[in-house]
Amino acid sequence: MKPKSTAAPLRKSVLLVLGFYVHEINVGVAKYARQANWILDDTTSRNGMVPPGWTGDGIVALLPSFPVPTWNQTALVEFVSNVRVPVVDLSDQFPNLPFPRVLPDNEAIGRLGAEHLISRGFKHFAFYTQDREAPVVGERMAGFRAAVLKAGREFHLVDYTQNIAGQGARQRLIPWLGRQFASLPKPIAAMGQYDGDANDIVRACQLAGLRIPEDVAVVGADNDPIYAELGPVPLSSVVTNREMIGYKGAELLDHIMRGGQPPQTPLRIKPGGVMVRQSSDIVAVSDANLAKAMDFIARNIAKATTVDDVVAASGTSRRNLYVKFAAQVGHSIQREIIRQRLERAMGYMREGGEKLQTIAELCGFENAGQLSKLFKHHLGISASQFRQENRLPKPR
Repeated sequence: MKPKSTAAPLRKSVLLVLGFYVHEINVGVAKYARQANWILDDTTSRNGMVPPGWTGDGIVALLPSFPVPTWNQTALVEFVSNVRVPVVDLSDQFPNLPFPRVLPDNEAIGRLGAEHLISRGFKHFAFYTQDREAPVVGERMAGFRAAVLKAGREFHLVDYTQNIAGQGARQRLIPWLGRQFASLPKPIAAMGQYDGDANDIVRACQLAGLRIPEDVAVVGADNDPIYAELGPVPLSSVVTNREMIGYKGAELLDHIMRGGQPPQTPLRIKPGGVMVRQSSDIVAVSDANLAKAMDFIARNIAKATTVDDVVAASGTSRRNLYVKFAAQVGHSIQREIIRQRLERAMGYMREGGEKLQTIAELCGFENAGQLSKLFKHHLGISASQFRQENRLPKPR
């Protein structure tokens, strides 16, 4: 009888092909690779080039989006198109390539950005893009526009797509953008397709003498800390869960490399709420009683605030305040109390660490059970599921 082999199983060799660098995606892939004991090569993340003579077991790719490709971006697409190992793509820029994909839920991202701004009482909304033909942008704009129109508000498109490829286009962008927002009705709430574009809105409005958020409230997408925290104004942003996209992409590749069947449609990763910062932290209502009510709710989230408390703080009658909430906010006083509490709870869940009972107490709920029940009823997902989808497993 032959002795049993004691050799360690061969480690899978995986190439991370990032046509453009996204730190969170890199981190998410690396976390899964550590758990799966992969040999992970991220050469292209640093220099955009395929390692000469690379041979391995699979590829996680983020194929580049570009109006005019550079030579190395073209080489990356050609390499991935012709490779003979499993590939999972984290981009939808080349839908003709037959790869399984893990993508953000872009319509939900746009819808969430709009709903956040709608809850602030705005009547006029704008979506800014400089690449309208990109699938990710079209989907985010569609989600944003649909939510705005459903709420009976006015939608404006600010589109620089036809101008972006011209010589000196970047130098002309900010003054052009400032003129566009100066011409729109105020106050207005705006979303940029990404955080960088949202920051362009902020800079343009400041140059045009418009106040952020009093005249123009702004929200971005991706919650990139450089743009969101270090821009001219702290930027509110939809959390698109890019680290989870990287992690789930690597997980799907592992499934396929082990012989599993890829999904027939892209796996969509849901957004994880809105991180509210100064750029949209305002109640855009001219009515003094309504403004007092909204401010009272925001300042008392951790307390067991009731509708009677809000009415007393507003300085008007219950009936009158109900009418004003319905007309200008679009929902009831109680719904606004719950919305703000759930928004705060989602922030705590993303950060991790705290137990649900503790989060419930910090957000004015009686207990974890009430938090979970309302989470499921209003957001269509359980609190535990939200936490699971928005927190990556800890490294082993």
